Amino acid sequence: MPESLRGKGGTTLSEVANLQGLAKKIAQWGVVIATVAVLIHVAQQHSENLGEIDFDLNVWWLVIAAVATTAANLLLPLGWRRILNSLDHDLEPSRAVRLWCLAQTGRYLPTGLVAVVSRVQLAAKEGVSRAVTLSSIAIETAILIGWASLVCSLFVPSSALPAPARWTASIVSLIGLFVAPWFAPAICHQLSRLKRVSLPAVKTRFLNKAVFLLGASVAVRAAGSLCIAAAILKLDGSTALLTVGAIYAGVVAGMIGITPAGLGVREAVMTSILASHFGLVDAAAFALLTRAWEFSFEMLFLGAASWWGRKKQDLGDFGMDSPDAEGKL
Repeated sequence: MPESLRGKGGTTLSEVANLQGLAKKIAQWGVVIATVAVLIHVAQQHSENLGEIDFDLNVWWLVIAAVATTAANLLLPLGWRRILNSLDHDLEPSRAVRLWCLAQTGRYLPTGLVAVVSRVQLAAKEGVSRAVTLSSIAIETAILIGWASLVCSLFVPSSALPAPARWTASIVSLIGLFVAPWFAPAICHQLSRLKRVSLPAVKTRFLNKAVFLLGASVAVRAAGSLCIAAAILKLDGSTALLTVGAIYAGVVAGMIGITPAGLGVREAVMTSILASHFGLVDAAAFALLTRAWEFSFEMLFLGAASWWGRKKQDLGDFGMDSPDAEGKL
């Protein structure tokens, strides 16, 4: 092949790679801008009442909430990594956190499927098969729904969810979280017998660790949300438990709802439960603030996780993560 054509071909491939990188950045920023636009739109729907908000701001509660939110955000991808471990795949913690966070930004787009597709594609680059990634996402979602349902059923008032339904939800959640993992190997074995599905034997030990980590994330996030409520609302013992129940009733409704990331659904459920105790205006404002708080920290955590993942990758390229390198230092 003539050198001139080779040069042109190389230039073309380089241009295509640059365009793909640019398109990726545009798509990521598009997700951020679209989410901010949705939050602004939801806030405008309550703009007539925003002037009536009566908040008693306590900054120290917000500091504690920031720490709790950051910890909860970190525990989620680490829990997903343990699910991958249970399916006989491993990722470095930094790579798993970065991959999970990058894919998670797509959950605010319509249907939320972009987050699933993104995680499948990003995991494929790390050597994780499509079937394993999809299975891990399904298991992760089931575990999170189980923990959220358990917290909701324990603390939501009977006026919002009748006592028999609460007890039923609690029992089903406990069984799903602590009994079902022991049957996971048999379930995966049956799935592997189907056409075009190839799953390794599930390692229950790692799956139980995933249940613990994801449960810890739910608990820490609940504590952080309660700190936000304490910072802006007047809480006592009874209203604190009510607030936790309302928050996770909204989370459950949002996870099984039809809107991306439960936008609007979660806020509506939280507001309806809290309105009788704090007033419609304060309840709606609190629901919107928790959503804005969550989104802000997700974006900050995404930036930190991306930097961490790139730094670890760069160190690995130079061999600084190997045992030999550590021995020489």
